[in-house]
Amino acid sequence: MICYHEVRDKMATQPLTNESVDVVVRRATHFLACLEDRLPDLGELYRDLHRHPELSMQEHRTAGIVAQHLRNSGYEVTEGIGKTGVVGILRNGAGPVVMLCGDMDALPIKEQTGVDYASDVFETTSDGSKVPVMHACGHDTHVTCLIATAEILANKSQAWRGTVFICSQSAEETGQGAEAMLRDGLFKRFPRPDICLGQHVLPLAAGMVGHNAGVILSASINVDVRLFGKGGHGSTPQVAIDPVIMASSLIMNDGYDVVITAWLYCGSAATIINLF
Repeated sequence: MICYHEVRDKMATQPLTNESVDVVVRRATHFLACLEDRLPDLGELYRDLHRHPELSMQEHRTAGIVAQHLRNSGYEVTEGIGKTGVVGILRNGAGPVVMLCGDMDALPIKEQTGVDYASDVFETTSDGSKVPVMHACGHDTHVTCLIATAEILANKSQAWRGTVFICSQSAEETGQGAEAMLRDGLFKRFPRPDICLGQHVLPLAAGMVGHNAGVILSASINVDVRLFGKGGHGSTPQVAIDPVIMASSLIMNDGYDVVITAWLYCGSAATIINLF
C-alpha cells in the first residue's frame, strides 16, 4: 500500500467525526444493507480477476475493469496514473476527502489450489522470462472490495457528504506502483486526502475484521547483499573463505522480526568455492 506521511499528520490533528462507536456501527450497517443482493455478481467478479492475474506494472486488463465499474457508478475516472494506476473521484458536497486504496498486481507463482477458477496464466517478466502468475496475495479480493465499496458509496450518496477518492494501485508487490503514481502527480492532479484507508486480506475466520490502534500494516523493502570471500577449490576449503557459509550465518542470525531470503546465488560449478 502507499504510505502518506503528510496525510497521517493531518489525520492526527483534524478528527473527521465526533460520532460515537454505536452511531458509526449503525451507519455502517445501513450502508451494507444492500450488499447481500450484490454478492453473486461480486463473487463472479472476484473469480474472473483470480483467473486473469497480471504482473506488476502489467495490470492493463484489471485496470480497465476497475475503470469501467467506477464510470458505471458515476465517478470521474482517470486511467494510466503511473502507467496502470486508476483514480476515481466522486464529489458529494462539502466534507472530508477520503481515499480508499486497493492494489491490483499478482505474483510470479504457479497456482496449485485445484479450484475451478484457478489461474493458468503465464506472463513475461521485465527480464524476458516466462513465468506462471497467480493472485497469491489476495489482490483480486482487494480489487473486488474496492469496487463494491465504491458502488455502495455512490448508491448511498444521501447518507454522507464529502469526496471519495478511489485509488487502484499498480505494482504494490514491487513498490514501483506507489512511486510511479506519486511521480505522476497523484496528490497534485487530484484532491489531497484528509484520510487514507487501506485493507489487506488475512487468514482470519469468515466475517472477522482485524483492526488495531496504531500501526497495523507495514511496507516492505528489497535489499541486495553481496558477500566477498576468498575463492578456492572444493577439495581444499581450508584455504578458502566460503561466501555461502558467510551468507548462511547472516540469514540464520539476522536479528530482525521479518526477513525473507528470496534468492541466494554463488558460482557456476559444484567443485569451486567462489569469491562471491
